Amino acid sequence: MGTSGMTALSASVYAANPFRLAEEIEAVVANVESLHLDVMDGTFAPEYGLNARVIHSLSECAPVPLDVHLMVVHPRRPATRFAEMGVRSVAIHLETEDNFADLSRIVRSNGAKAYAALRHTTPLAALDPLLDHIDGCLLLTAPAGGGAFDEHAFERLSRRPDGLHTVVDGKIGPDHFERLQDLNVDVAVVGAALFFAGETRRRARIFAGMLDGKLGR
Repeated sequence: MGTSGMTALSASVYAANPFRLAEEIEAVVANVESLHLDVMDGTFAPEYGLNARVIHSLSECAPVPLDVHLMVVHPRRPATRFAEMGVRSVAIHLETEDNFADLSRIVRSNGAKAYAALRHTTPLAALDPLLDHIDGCLLLTAPAGGGAFDEHAFERLSRRPDGLHTVVDGKIGPDHFERLQDLNVDVAVVGAALFFAGETRRRARIFAGMLDGKLGR
C-alpha cells in the first residue's frame, strides 16, 4: 500500500464550470494540494478533456502543483509536451499501445514524475513489471470519462503494491474519505462533488477539513 499519512485533496479542473474557470480555480486553491488535469481524446474516453493551451496557461500561474492525466490512445506526443511544460506529474494509461517504460523515461528526463494509470477493470498485476519505471500509480475508481463509483474499488486498493504512491480518481466524494484514509491513499481527486454551483469555496474548505481531521466525517 501507499505510505501512511493524510490523504491529500486534488481538484479535478475538468469538472469546473468552463465559463468561470479562473474563478473556480481561485475558489479551491487555498484548500487543495494540487490541480488534476484530464486530457481526453474522445476515443480512449468518450469525452474530450482540457487542451494544451489551458494547461500551459495554468502552468505559468497556478499556485499549486499540476498533475496531468492522459486518457488518450496515443500518449507519446502529449506526454512529452506536458512534461516539458513543467507539470509535476504525467499519468499514462497502461492500456495504450505505446511502450510505457520508454514514455516514463521521456517524462522523467523532463523533470516530471511518471505515473502508471489503470482503468478500473485492468488487473493490478499490470503494474508489477513496471515498478522500476514509475513514481506512482493512478487508479480509476469509475469508468474512464464517466460512470458510477466502482463498488470493488476499496478491495482493489487494498491489493496494490506496497509503498507505491497512489492517486485515486473517479466519482469520489466525502463519503469515501474515511476508507481512503484507512487504505493510506496519497491523493484523492475530487471533481463533481467539489465544483458545485455556488458552493465550491465552502466545499473545498469542508473537504480539506475532513481529510486533515479538523472536521467530523
